[in-house]
Amino acid sequence: MGWLGKLFGTGAKKEETMKMEPAVMKEPGKEVKKMVKDPVCGMEVDEKTAPAKSEHMGKTYYFCAPGCKKAFDENPAKYTEG
Repeated sequence: MGWLGKLFGTGAKKEETMKMEPAVMKEPGKEVKKMVKDPVCGMEVDEKTAPAKSEHMGKTYYFCAPGCKKAFDENPAKYTEG
């Protein structure tokens, strides 16, 4: 469980936490969403609707909230392999 889950809890029953949805969901007649992981908190975010993003070493990183972007921008090496 990530730090947000420890702080706020998931609100889900144990058996519900085991259910995983695919990162890319496709419905007939709808555009495919490309989900990526926020490198700070681990939350899945849609590249097209992410509230924040940053560029680092030629790669774009997407964030669930401005606070995660700020933490990343202050120390990107902590959240990346380089």
